[in-house]
Amino acid sequence: MKTEAAIVGGGPTGLTAAREIARYGYEVTVFEEHPTIGEPNHCAGILSVEGLERLGVKPSTDFIQHQIKGGTVFAPNGTALRIKGSRTRAYIVDRAAFDRHLAEAAHDHGAVIKTGSRVKQLLTSEGNVQGVLTHEETPSDIVIDCEGLRGRLADSMTFPKPKGILSGINVEVSNVQVEQGMVEVWFGSRLAPGFFAWVAPTGENSARCGLGCRGGDPWLRLNSFLKDRFGECTVKGPERWPIITGGPIDKTHCSGMLLVGDVVGQVKPTTAGGVIMGGLCALEAAVIAVQALEEGDSSRRVLARYDENWRRKLGKEFSTMLHARRIADKISDGRMDRLFSASRKAGLEETAMALIEDGDMDMQSGIIRKALTNPSVLKVGASVLGRTLFSELKVLLDI
Repeated sequence: MKTEAAIVGGGPTGLTAAREIARYGYEVTVFEEHPTIGEPNHCAGILSVEGLERLGVKPSTDFIQHQIKGGTVFAPNGTALRIKGSRTRAYIVDRAAFDRHLAEAAHDHGAVIKTGSRVKQLLTSEGNVQGVLTHEETPSDIVIDCEGLRGRLADSMTFPKPKGILSGINVEVSNVQVEQGMVEVWFGSRLAPGFFAWVAPTGENSARCGLGCRGGDPWLRLNSFLKDRFGECTVKGPERWPIITGGPIDKTHCSGMLLVGDVVGQVKPTTAGGVIMGGLCALEAAVIAVQALEEGDSSRRVLARYDENWRRKLGKEFSTMLHARRIADKISDGRMDRLFSASRKAGLEETAMALIEDGDMDMQSGIIRKALTNPSVLKVGASVLGRTLFSELKVLLDI
C-alpha cells in the first residue's frame, strides 16, 4: 500500500494537517496508535474563540461544554485577582469529542484514518524519509510526524527533545460548586512548583481540574488541592501527561518529513497550551506538504520552507512567551503574594480586564508588551519584583 502523505498521530495537529492536505485531493493516511480517536485525554481543554476560528473550526455543541468570560487568579497565600470580560473568550471542550470532530472533517475531505495502527519505524533510504512501517510497509511521498512528546520516530532521526518538561495531570470532578463562566488559576511552589493548578467549569456542578509541576507526585499534589478547594467531591481520573514549557526546538524538518506540535515543542510556554499553536503550525505544514507534492520534491530544500513560514508567523509569540515563563519561574511565593496584594491595592484588576478584553489568548506578545508599558503595571512591578528583575524582562522583550 502507498499513500502520498502519511501522518503519524491522530491528535489535533495530525488531523488538522490531514484535513488541509486532503482538501487538495491528495491521498492522506493518518496512523493513530490508540483504538479510539481522542483517547486518552491529555489536555485541560481550554481553547480560545480566536484560536478555533484560526484553525477553521466552527464552535459546536458536539464538543463545547462551557463558555468562559474570565478567571480568578490566586496567589500562594490565597489573595485573589478577579478578571472578567464582557464576552466569551474561550471554550471548555470535551477533547475526545473535539478530536472526533476534527477526524470527521478530515475524513469528509478524503483522508483515511487508521486507528489501532502504531508506526513502529520510519522507512528511510540514505537519510531520506520515504514512508512508515506499521504491521506493513507504507511508502509515502512525505511524512508528517505529529506523534507527541514521546517522539520515538523523531529520536530515530536524531531530533532533540523539547526542553522544560513538567508533569501534568487532569481529573474530572462533580458535585462541586464553581463559578460559571470563570476559570481558576492557583499559584504556589508547594502546590505546583514551576507551573500552576487550574479549575475549569464543565457544567453547573462539575469541573476539570489539574496542575503541572516540577518534581514530586502530581496526583498527591492535586488530590490535596481538591480536598482544600472542594472538600468532598466525586473524582474521575486521573489522566497524566507531560507539560512542555521550553518552546520549540531549532529545526522541525528533514528530507521527506515535517514535524509538528508537541514532538518539537510548538506549545505556549506560558500555559502549555498546544492545541491551537500546534494546529497553526499544522496549517503551515500542510501548505508546504502540498507544495512538495505538487513539485514532486520533498527534499530538505523544499521542506525548509515550513520552518521559515511558521517561525515568521509565530516565532515572536513563542519567544515572548518563553521569556515571560523564564521570568515567572524566578518569582518566589513571597514576591508573588506581595505582587497580588499590591495589584489589588492599585486597582490593577480593572487594568487587567481592559488588557484582556483587547488581548489574544494565543498571540500573547501584544498583551504582554502592553502590560509592561502600562504606567500602573510598571510602578507595581518595579516596586515588588525589583527593578533588576523587571528590567531584565523588558530587555529580553526589547521594550
